[in-house]
Formats: sequence, structure tokens, C-alpha cells
Amino acid sequence: MVRLGRIRGHLRPRRLRLYGLGNGKSGTTSLTQMFGAYRAAHEINRNRVRAVGTKILTGELDAHSARVRAELRRRSVRYHLEVDVAGHLAVFADPLARMYPDARFVLLVRDCFSWLDSVVEQQVRSLRVGLVRDSYYRAKYQWDDDSFAPEEATLRDADLLPIASWYRGWAAMNQRVVDAVPADRLLVVRTEDLDRSAPMLARFAGVPESTVRTVHANRNPSPTGLLGTVPASFIVEQAREHCAPVMERYWGGEWSELSSRLPTRR
Repeated sequence: MVRLGRIRGHLRPRRLRLYGLGNGKSGTTSLTQMFGAYRAAHEINRNRVRAVGTKILTGELDAHSARVRAELRRRSVRYHLEVDVAGHLAVFADPLARMYPDARFVLLVRDCFSWLDSVVEQQVRSLRVGLVRDSYYRAKYQWDDDSFAPEEATLRDADLLPIASWYRGWAAMNQRVVDAVPADRLLVVRTEDLDRSAPMLARFAGVPESTVRTVHANRNPSPTGLLGTVPASFIVEQAREHCAPVMERYWGGEWSELSSRLPTRR
């Protein structure tokens, strides 16, 4: 029955082509569920897409190569999605925008402070259950010249990454999408505003407001507070070095005050 449902979906014309992009832990799961009335999926065929994305990040593949275009066409035809949401699709923003002039893009941007806390918590949980960082994660975040400062020794001891590595990846991926997608086809939504953005998202996608609902997914009920062991002043310093242009663009000149969202030492 599931297979028959997929066949029927493929036979129906695509009502819209919307891509949802953003760094992990920025609300992509919620965005997918908001468009649940459409053929929407979150991180479908994840491993295959991340493998190709890794080669783009490492320079092994050009984002506009025949291999990449073929991969994107295959994805479009095979899944026939109307709303395709995945953080790692940000690597493909430029070729997608050029290949599909009817496509619209939603970029979810989460402030760098609460985002960092969420990523740290996710990595702690992953390491506890034995998950390892894949090649895409390493290509995006593990910059060769980043080392641990004394202030972040607890992160080093927990087998995590230096804050600079995460912040470089956060900034580069957000900027990549903004640079690649024409402004009239890109809607940037701050994650903190997603709960009240259903009408705006519907207008941007060109669908009835009644078909886009408000949801919130992936809450962490038991955070460890590990990031609270790192001095907030050090995290702000790293944010000023790596995240300032994006943060100022979407949160204004006083963006560093959002460091109040960091966990405090327990």
C-alpha cells in the first residue's frame, strides 16, 4: 500500500518545488512537518546526498559538474517531492537554483549561540550511543588549523570539536545559500520566528495558508549543560571572529547580547 501511495504521488503534477535548507539543529524537521499537506520529506536518501556533498566540500567535485547535476535530477525524478528539506542540501544550493528556475528556497538561520549549545548536546548524545562522525561532518566542520583553547578543555575531553570549527561551518553554510540563491527566490527565516511564520511561508510558497501548520519538533528534554563549562566571554569572542556578518544581518548590531541564551555553569 505504501508503494501504491508513492506511485499515485508521482502521477500527480508537482504543485510547488520548495527546498528547505539550514545548518542542522535549525528547525528543518519542524519545517518539513509544517508542509505535511504536501509531498514533503526530511533528509530523504541522506547517506547518498551527504556522500556527494562531501566531495563538493573537499573540492573533489565541482558543484556544477555533470555528476552533481545528474544526482540532483535523479533525486527530483525518483522522489518527486514538492517540499524537500535537508540541511545538507545547502551544499547544492547553487546548482539547484540554476537547474530549477521555478524552485523557491527557505533558509532557516538559528542564532549561533543557541545553535552551538544544541549541536554540543547532539554530539554528546551521539557519542554516548557509539555514533561516529561521517565524512560530510568532518568536511564541513573539522578545519585543519583549528585547535582547542584552554577555555574549552572540557569539550576536548568530551571528544568534541573546537568552537571555532563549528562556527566556521555554521557561517560558511549560511553564507553559501545567501550567495547562491537569487534574492527573489529565497526566504530567510530565523529559527526563533518559525512558530509564527506559517502565513509568511505559505505566501512565499504560493499555497493556501490553511495548508501550512505550526509545529515544533525535536526538543531536548534533558540537556547536559556541557557548553556551560566554557566561559561565555570566550564563546562570544569566537562568534565575533567567525559569525559576525551573518548574525548582524539577521539580528542587528546588538546580536552579541543573545549570548544570554547560552547555558550557565551548573
